[in-house]
Amino acid sequence: MHIFKLIIAAGTAMGLAMSASAQQQGGTLKVALSPEPPSAVAGVSGLGAAEILTSKMFEGLFTYGFDLTVLPGLAASWETSDDNLTFTVQLKPDVRWHDGEAFDSADVVTSFNVMAAANPNLAVIAPQVASVEATGPLEVTFSLKNPVPALAHGLSLGGMPIIPDHIYGGDAPFRDNPANDTPVGTGPFKLAEWEKGNFIKLVRNDDYHVDGQPYLNELFFVIIPDSQGRSVAFEQGAIDVVSASNLELFDVERLAALDGAQITDKGWEFFSPHAFLWVNNEKAPFDDPNFRRAMNFAMDKDFIRDVVFSGLSTPTKGPIGSKTRFFDDQTEGYAYDADKARELVKASNYDGREIQLMPASFLGSSWSRLAEYQVQAFKDVGINASLNSMDPGAFLKRLGDRDYDLAQMYLYQRADPAIGVSRNFLSIAAKAGSPWNNVAMYKDAETDTLLNGADGEVDNAKRADLYSQAQRRIADQAPVVWLGELQFPTLYKDKVKNLITNGTGLSSNFADVYIED
Repeated sequence: MHIFKLIIAAGTAMGLAMSASAQQQGGTLKVALSPEPPSAVAGVSGLGAAEILTSKMFEGLFTYGFDLTVLPGLAASWETSDDNLTFTVQLKPDVRWHDGEAFDSADVVTSFNVMAAANPNLAVIAPQVASVEATGPLEVTFSLKNPVPALAHGLSLGGMPIIPDHIYGGDAPFRDNPANDTPVGTGPFKLAEWEKGNFIKLVRNDDYHVDGQPYLNELFFVIIPDSQGRSVAFEQGAIDVVSASNLELFDVERLAALDGAQITDKGWEFFSPHAFLWVNNEKAPFDDPNFRRAMNFAMDKDFIRDVVFSGLSTPTKGPIGSKTRFFDDQTEGYAYDADKARELVKASNYDGREIQLMPASFLGSSWSRLAEYQVQAFKDVGINASLNSMDPGAFLKRLGDRDYDLAQMYLYQRADPAIGVSRNFLSIAAKAGSPWNNVAMYKDAETDTLLNGADGEVDNAKRADLYSQAQRRIADQAPVVWLGELQFPTLYKDKVKNLITNGTGLSSNFADVYIED
């Protein structure tokens, strides 16, 4: 395998000075997408595949470098007041929505108001915002109740996609708005056709606010239902781009070695996918920390890395990933120890009842194999486990209703613990409704104090110390079963240029992607 090395110049003079002749106008790009998203409107679905699709049509205020540096999106500039309670954003001028309406500060206000209620990625940040006001035609002011040092990372496309006020303002509905069938964004591409179960076709936005971009004329997201079919399609040239998350992971190295193929592990820095088992802490025996610790000790994370994920994962120690800000590598995790697991099972309130594990098979066959391994590993330490498989809709509904025992999942860390971690362990997020936030229903006063303190601390050294304490506390309480930090390399044909240029990878807008003849 070889890694394609990229040099980015986003937002720099070097990037702006790049010769226009280097990029070729025209062409069609075909990208594998799975599972098929339920909507083309940003913020409607929390699926990663949905963000890959909607990021080409909708934009956020900011985007992010490989080192997680905040870069301009629809925001031209921004500043924080000395007391850290006012965040003022100057918006990019001369931006238009796909329907020709002008973009302005009212759109940002509406976007926050809608996403604060609808988007789980804002669950921790939104309650700290006292108000969002249009303080000028192209100026927005966020007034905060308490400092929110992660605010600029939270106002990403995945946290607060910018949606049009003239469609979603006032009392207009969001998720069931009739305009959702014809999405209107500011992005470089527009929806042209969606043939369910087959493809989603986007076309060039000729009025995009960056001169000359996008370079592609058409962008097809190809829906192929199985990972083997996606492998064949890439091998035969029916698709140009595919994420390893959509493949049999053992097949990645072979496909990367094909003539004309490239591979990169860049573009996941912002997301840092974290795999684990949700555990319903409100139900016996999962309400007993000893039983939860036993399940963690029962997992051989090296086996999961090497056999299940074909080397494309890193054993996890606790709630914060190693690529995320404020990771503490001294946190004591759960190295595989079957004897310790058996001791803890006996010391717990477990009475031998059958517990059911819901596999996330819709994420790929690796997850089905992982579930089979997990059931056997649990049985080996005295836990009577079985599988309860279902389609994605039923799976997510069961999580939202908190009607489950154990369930596989991976979630994005989104650059800062205040965005991607706290929402899964704060008591305030332990409520039915969302299939994403604190589905474990974990409630711990000490954890709340540590996370709330860290989320609002502006001194980085003090913030790091609080997060370290929180990581160790959460690891000890074992509210979930940690499995691994996932790696999803992107494979693409070498005719595709500028594909991965920042820390959001396939979820960037593709405005500067081009096809080389």
